[in-house]
Formats: sequence, C-alpha cells, structure tokens
Amino acid sequence: MGIKVPRLAKGKGYAGPEFYGCMNTGMRPSIFHSRKGFYIVGPELRCRDAMRWVDFSSVSVDNFVTDNKAQRVYIYKSRKAAVNKFMVLCGQQILNNWEMRQEHAELARKANSGDLAAALRMGNF
Repeated sequence: MGIKVPRLAKGKGYAGPEFYGCMNTGMRPSIFHSRKGFYIVGPELRCRDAMRWVDFSSVSVDNFVTDNKAQRVYIYKSRKAAVNKFMVLCGQQILNNWEMRQEHAELARKANSGDLAAALRMGNF
C-alpha cells in the first residue's frame, strides 16, 4: 500500500481512502493524535467526537468501542499500534473500493448492452 502516515502533532489527524463514489461522508478510516497523547483510530466523524467527549483518564484498555459496531473507535497509547490498526482499516477500505469498482464496471457493461435490471441497479452507485 502507498499510504504513509505523517507525524501527527497533538490535536491533528490524517484520513485514509474515502468510500467508492462518496465524498466527505466522514466515514473514511482516520487516525488522530489527541491533545492528551492518545491515538484514536476509526471512522473520521467518530474519531473527532471521541477527541472531544472521551474522558481519557478513565480509559484503561487499548480499545474503546462505541455503541454502534460498524462505527468502532480504537484508542491506543502508542503510535505504532495505532498506525498498524489504521493500515488494516485502510487496506479493508481499498479492497472494498476495488470490489465495488468491479461491480460498477460490470453493471455498466450490462446496462449498455440493454439489461434494464442492471441499469436500475446502477442507481446504487
């Protein structure tokens, strides 16, 4: 993968690849360095919320799970563990985007050849 996480100053973050066909949804994988020194990894909006609302003095384990399993946020004390988790999330997103791109191309091919069902399913992209 060609993703390199830059040095993050406290209070700053870095975002990974966006979902296929989406723009500025706030769900792309992100990594943030909180002002308290912790690293937060997960969906962009949830990470921003965690930076504001999580009481880091009460975080005793490396993982913090939100109520919604699909929008899980991970909190790490070390940069190395956080970057590793961020790379895993980015890899999953890149693979998902590739699969969706393949499906989109196949539907476009079928729609151009006259398949009405494929043309209707193209609305999902």
